[in-house]
Amino acid sequence: MRCTRTVWLLAPTLAVACASPDRYTLAELRSVEPDMTEVRIEKGLDQAMIGYRSFLEEAPESSLTPEAMRRLADLKIEKEFGILGDGSGALVELPAPEVSAVKAEAKSESRQHERVADVADHSESERDFERRAASEAGMPQPEQSTDLELPGGEKVAWSGPLEAIELYDQLLETYPDYRHNDQVLYQKARAFDELGRNDEAIDVIERLIAEYPRSRYIDEVQFRRAEYFFIRKNYFEAEHAYSAITKKGASSYYYELALYKLGWALYKQELHEEALTEYVALLDYKVSTGYDFDQSQDEAAGRRIADTYRVISLSFSNLGGPEAVEEYFIANGRRSYEDRVYSHLGEFYLEKLRYNDAAAAYQTFVGLHPLHR
Repeated sequence: MRCTRTVWLLAPTLAVACASPDRYTLAELRSVEPDMTEVRIEKGLDQAMIGYRSFLEEAPESSLTPEAMRRLADLKIEKEFGILGDGSGALVELPAPEVSAVKAEAKSESRQHERVADVADHSESERDFERRAASEAGMPQPEQSTDLELPGGEKVAWSGPLEAIELYDQLLETYPDYRHNDQVLYQKARAFDELGRNDEAIDVIERLIAEYPRSRYIDEVQFRRAEYFFIRKNYFEAEHAYSAITKKGASSYYYELALYKLGWALYKQELHEEALTEYVALLDYKVSTGYDFDQSQDEAAGRRIADTYRVISLSFSNLGGPEAVEEYFIANGRRSYEDRVYSHLGEFYLEKLRYNDAAAAYQTFVGLHPLHR
């Protein structure tokens, strides 16, 4: 048998056939297990896709078939959107979404550099503040249509993601017990997201959560599900999705972001006491990590803390002002950052020209902590 120069991903199988033509028959090769180890693909995605497609067309069905189907579909998504990352076919998950609004950053960048890291900008209107600080943090939106316009003006449909979705569907139907079906659903949801078909993406995410509650993707998809509901002002559903993450505690990569957005979901429902619980939990978490509230190096973190203090001020103002602050910390325990809470509340009232309320906020703290530095 003559060895060709065609490169296959299942190269070890062919190597056996070429190296020992007298020892193996074609029938015997069916029992040789090909090496399906994740490897770096040096000659591009197209060649890798050809290899997997050829394997699916020519090799007999086996336990390796669903694995090859999944990888072929993943490579189609990578080729179209470049979201798998390193060219090896290995899955690279989406990074944790950031809760800051980029457009608002650009407008206030020079002012942010001049201000203390965690001092809220009370000159920003409450409406603008809520819109910016509570803006959605994940759910990527495509910036172009699903048609690709060629240089000559001809438009062609993007087929890669759709073919991948078809492969994922075929895999799920044919191999319902495949051990990586949670990953298949995760990738299928991402494909729908990239196509701008967010409703269908959420349907897939709902299935993933229901069928694979212990999947390693569960925190990310819960967060994306929460963002989906939040941006549509379905704060009740968003609350439950964020809570599914915060209940896991700091072990979740999304814990801090989920606390922040859960607080907003509750605040939007006018559940101010419940929202305060989450915001205080966020500040407690930052204290536990050794966060320096006076630092100014990490602008994104400083801005989020400033926004947290401001929405805390809004919440306490709605609950009765400095007296509500005093009652809260008596009931829930003293905190090392109480002075900052009172200070931000006072600044909030000063910006509103509510001088008596501002004085009451400062005076309440002084009365409780006369020896504080």
